[in-house]
Amino acid sequence: MDIYIARQPIFNKDMSIYGYELLHRGNSDNYYKNEDHSGATAELVRNSFLVLDFDSLTDGTKGFINFTQDLLEAEIPQILPKEKVIVEILETVEASDIIIEVCRKLKKEGYILALDDLIFDRTDYDYTPLIELADIIKIEFPIADKTKQRELLKKYKNKVTFLAEKVESREEFREAAEMGYDLFQGYFFCKPMMMKSKEITSLNVHLIEILKELQKAAPNFFKITETISKDLGLTYKLLKMANSIYYGAKTEITSLHQAVVRLGIGEMKRWISILLIKDFENDENGELIKVCLLRGKLLALMAQELKRNLLETDFFFTGVLSSIDIIMDQDMEVILKDLALSEDVKKALVGEKGQLRECLDTVLLYERLDFDEAMAGLTAMGIDLGRFTELYIEALAWQRTANG
Repeated sequence: MDIYIARQPIFNKDMSIYGYELLHRGNSDNYYKNEDHSGATAELVRNSFLVLDFDSLTDGTKGFINFTQDLLEAEIPQILPKEKVIVEILETVEASDIIIEVCRKLKKEGYILALDDLIFDRTDYDYTPLIELADIIKIEFPIADKTKQRELLKKYKNKVTFLAEKVESREEFREAAEMGYDLFQGYFFCKPMMMKSKEITSLNVHLIEILKELQKAAPNFFKITETISKDLGLTYKLLKMANSIYYGAKTEITSLHQAVVRLGIGEMKRWISILLIKDFENDENGELIKVCLLRGKLLALMAQELKRNLLETDFFFTGVLSSIDIIMDQDMEVILKDLALSEDVKKALVGEKGQLRECLDTVLLYERLDFDEAMAGLTAMGIDLGRFTELYIEALAWQRTANG
C-alpha cells in the first residue's frame, strides 16, 4: 500500500518549532476523501512508527496525531510514546462518558491532549468536559468569532494552551499573539515577513563569484580555491564539509584545493546555494529555510526519478532558492540579476511554465496539504505516491544533516 504522509509546522511565539501535525492520505484512489478518518489515522500511526522514522518526521519535536471516537474508545493512543505524540481529538468526537474516562486515563498517564477545531456554541452535545480536560485547544483563528475567542481565552488562559490554526499572514500571527495565543499553525512563515528589507549587495560577494565560476563550461578550481581562501568562514565550512562522514572522506583533507576537487562541481553548486540562503537565517525565517533545503533535495531526487535529460543541480537550485525573495524581502527578478544561474532555473523561479516549475509547484501543493492537486501532478510525471513519500523521507533526513 502506498504511503502518503505530510506535515505542517506548529510554532510558539518566538517562532521556534513546537511540533508538527502529521497527516495521511490514501492511495491513488484517494479513498480517505470519504472521511474514513479512523483508517487514515491507523495508517498514519503504522507508517510513521513502523515504516518510517518518526523522529525524522517531527525533527525530534512532538507529532500531533488526529484521533477519532472509535480509536479513542479502543485506547489506541496508549500504544504510542507519550513523550513524542500529542493526542489530537477531532471535533467530531462526542464527549460521552467513555471518551471522558479515556481522556482522564490518558492525562493520568502523562499524555498531552489537544482539541481540534473547537466549535463555539455547539448544540449537538456538551463539549465542556473535554475542554476542561484539554491541555491544548486549537481554534481556526481567521474564521471563529473574535469576541468569543477572547472570552474563551480569558476564561481558560491559565489552564489551557491555545493554538491558532490557519494563520496565513504575519498580521494574523501578531493579532493572535496579542490576543493570548501561545501556539500557531499555518503557512504565514512563507509569506513576506514585513521586516526591514535586505540589500541585494548584502549577498556574500565571494559566494556570488564562486557561483559564476561554477556556471562556466570548464570551471577553474584554482580560481574557486583562491576566492574561498579570502573568506575564513567559507574556508572553515568547506574543509569541515569535505571531511565529514557524509562525503565519505577516508583521510583528512587539509588543502582547500583538494577539498574543492573532492566535492566536485555539482556538490559545490549545492553547497553554495545552501550558504546563500543560510546567510540570512534568523528566528523569523528558520523554518522557511529548512523547508527550502527540503524542497531542493526533494526536487533533485525527483530529477533522478524522472530520468530525463535534465540537470539535477538545476532542480536543487530551484528548490533551495524558491523562497529567497521572501527571505530577503525583495523582488525575485531583482535578486536573480546578481545570481549566476541557468536560464531554466531563473524561468522556474519567476513562475514560467516548464518541467522545473511543474515539479516545484507539485512539491508546493504537497506542502500546503492540497493532496488532490499534488497527486494529479505526480501522476502526470509518472511518480506514484509510495515512491514520492520515500523520496520525501530521504530528503527530510538529508535536510536535517544539511541544516545542522
